Amino acid sequence: MDDTSALTNLIILGVLTALIIAVVLNAIFKNRKSNEKEVVLDTEREEEEEQGKEKEFQFAEVHHVIDGDTVIVSQPWRKLRIRLDSIDCPEQDQYWGDTAKYGLLKLIGGREVRIEEHGKDSHGRTIATVYVHDSEEGVWINANERMVTLGHAWVMRKFYNHLPKERQNKLNKLEAWAKTKKVGLWKSSNAVPPWKWRGNLNDD
Repeated sequence: MDDTSALTNLIILGVLTALIIAVVLNAIFKNRKSNEKEVVLDTEREEEEEQGKEKEFQFAEVHHVIDGDTVIVSQPWRKLRIRLDSIDCPEQDQYWGDTAKYGLLKLIGGREVRIEEHGKDSHGRTIATVYVHDSEEGVWINANERMVTLGHAWVMRKFYNHLPKERQNKLNKLEAWAKTKKVGLWKSSNAVPPWKWRGNLNDD
């Protein structure tokens, strides 16, 4: 093979190598763009889902804690009387009533909260689940559930059927835990549920 043939073969080999590299790089680039597009779409879906979730809530500031399960919150256009959903705290004249009120005051008093409305009660109060931000955990916690966990409230099973089953079950488990551990009002074996104290019945 003369020098001219050898040079020609080298040129052809170089061109083929360059073409192969170009094809491979093009495939990698297209795949990368496709993956980036999928990531963007997934992120947008997640943001839309989060925005959808946000629309279920209203933000407000706790203006006044009336008792362990009733508060007044302020929004720019109104003040709203909130009855915490699915729980019942001792009345202030009852054993643990003042302590339950202080417990809620400590938990959400003067703070920004998110409100998940469930309708109105017979007194015209807004029935709601209230969420407060826990800066240490970096999450929004369910204040209704936390009041049960702290032993400040009973679960009102007669009035929680609108909640998903998993939330009903969680409330029941939290109450059972507080009762077993003798937390809060459960320290007393004679604690009377407020609906009985008021002369009403709440069927389990």
